[in-house]
Amino acid sequence: MKNKKIYLSIILSVSILCFIILLDLLTKHFIIVELIPKVGDSIDVIPGFINFIYVKNTGAAWGMLAGRPIFLIIISIIILGIYIWFYVLRIKKLQNKVSKVLSISVGLIAGGCIGNLVDRIAFGYVRDFINFEFMNFPVFNFADVALTFGIILMVIYFLFIFSKEEDRKKVKQGNNNVGENEQVNIDLSNLTNEPIGHDNSNEDEHKPDKNENIDNKNEKVNDLDKNQEKASNSKKGE
Repeated sequence: MKNKKIYLSIILSVSILCFIILLDLLTKHFIIVELIPKVGDSIDVIPGFINFIYVKNTGAAWGMLAGRPIFLIIISIIILGIYIWFYVLRIKKLQNKVSKVLSISVGLIAGGCIGNLVDRIAFGYVRDFINFEFMNFPVFNFADVALTFGIILMVIYFLFIFSKEEDRKKVKQGNNNVGENEQVNIDLSNLTNEPIGHDNSNEDEHKPDKNENIDNKNEKVNDLDKNQEKASNSKKGE
């Protein structure tokens, strides 16, 4: 049962990861390549609210670290590896009690990170195309959406769930220790209540026989009588 729940948590994360990667790469291909192939091309989706415009992003969010693709690739791989490593450790520690919030967060962050990594490795930049017309906001893609929601869930997990998981783990360990101590006490009480077998053969050998004691007393009485008779006879002879 525990292994089944562990597998379900992993399957949930991997399924979300694969879905985000496919969604990101497919939308980039069909929207950018087919509809807006040139940088700056745009089409209206909901006029005055959202449109698609092709933008090459050589940096991170809001253009940070622009022109440093190799550095961004290395940083992305390190951060992704650390988060997945943390997730694996939580699975080993909590087993069937892994939070779904953490599993979903890992899937979203890993999927979004890999989606943008594919662009950086293949093109040296990330292809963005979703734009809010009604506000000044950076152009983004579905990988960025997954990363945003994944990070939000990660913050929720560390603020509200992580400490509760640790407390439950400590309580469970305490209960296990109490149960082990009770079992030891039960075993000890059983040992003390068990009748200890005595070998009475030696005691029986050392116990005097009642008949032998009576015979010995009779012999002593007879000896005393004989001695008295001898004494009286000797006096008469004198």
